[in-house]
Amino acid sequence: MSIFLSGINHTTAPVDLRECLFFEHERLGEALRALHGMPGIDEAVILSTCNRTEVYTTGNNLSEPLDHLAQSAALPIALLRQHQYHYADDDAARHLFRVAAGLDSQVVGETQILGQVAAALEMACACGSACGQLRGLFQCALAAGKRARDETMISEGAFSVGRVAVELARSLFPDLRNRPVLLLGAGQMSELTARHLAECGVQPIFVASRTHAHAEELAARLGGRAISYTGLHEALAQVDILISSTSAPHYVLYADMVAAAMAARNGRPLFLIDIALPRDIDPEVAAIPNVHLYNLDDLQSATTQCGDRRQAEVPRVEAIIADEVERWRRRQAGQEIAPVISALRRAFDDVRRSELARASGTLATLTPEQRCAVEAMTTSMLNKILHTPTVRLKELMACNPDELPVSLLCELFDLRLGEGTSEQ
Repeated sequence: MSIFLSGINHTTAPVDLRECLFFEHERLGEALRALHGMPGIDEAVILSTCNRTEVYTTGNNLSEPLDHLAQSAALPIALLRQHQYHYADDDAARHLFRVAAGLDSQVVGETQILGQVAAALEMACACGSACGQLRGLFQCALAAGKRARDETMISEGAFSVGRVAVELARSLFPDLRNRPVLLLGAGQMSELTARHLAECGVQPIFVASRTHAHAEELAARLGGRAISYTGLHEALAQVDILISSTSAPHYVLYADMVAAAMAARNGRPLFLIDIALPRDIDPEVAAIPNVHLYNLDDLQSATTQCGDRRQAEVPRVEAIIADEVERWRRRQAGQEIAPVISALRRAFDDVRRSELARASGTLATLTPEQRCAVEAMTTSMLNKILHTPTVRLKELMACNPDELPVSLLCELFDLRLGEGTSEQ
């Protein structure tokens, strides 16, 4: 059974394409169940974040599961195929392990992706679409990601999307002290970015959220003030920096709203960072004079100038990933050869039982204790005879899985896979 991966990410697709295939938590279960119900797909996991959407499947249907998701999003398949990538089996595992370790992130070594991988597996398990190979694969990926962070400095240092956003703000306002800030959205990313800004002396901090109670909670933690959505127009005229990270499925700031605010600012520049996916801010806002708009793709170019210390750790992380992929491969090999070994033991034990049955007349004079001794002796002989072939089969499968003639073994010993195991 093959493992197949099809996806797009921040290195292959622009943000406007990525947001078309972004799945909020509420929609993920429906998409998983639709994929899992397709002919030839045995398991499915969808990993969807602001930087990637990847579909992992097992089975014999390799007809682009991502195409199915693209069609449901009214995205032209021809456009998708210009930006997507595909991996299978070991290559798919290696890619996922690199993702979990933070090597495939916009910010190398960022820690949020590990939780996102875990959440993708949890959702797939809840939907019943990852009960075998993919569950094992994702569990191994999580272990690889944890090893990378425990054994290297790949996640060390103050280097995050929030930190990069602060550095971009400094490019416009070298002195951030006493610059008023508005956080649009009360999620984790908003809070992390606000804390970086607070370290630089920005104040006051305003927080707006669709759920006002959430805005009040975040404002209390930051020492800021919650405002209602109805006060956005007034806030835009007052603040110098806006960080937007809501979970809205559509724009929440449009060009006419920002233009009206700029008319009241007397030429003061406005710095906007949109770190949401789908995007919160209409791209047309960037055309308004004195408005500086950045999105996730803009952050990517900024991150290339940072993280030298983390980059130095990449070879060590790659070595860990290679080790974990090999460990996963050996585990897979053991699972693939297990039915053959079980069938081989079953066939030999059937012979043992048959021969004891044939000798039942000769053995009739034995006491019950002697019969038990004969049973134990023949079982022990069988175990010793099969021990070396069992070990060698596992070693051969682990080292050269493509060269092991499983079908020949089955034909040679007339093995029938999938039957119940005989009692010993």
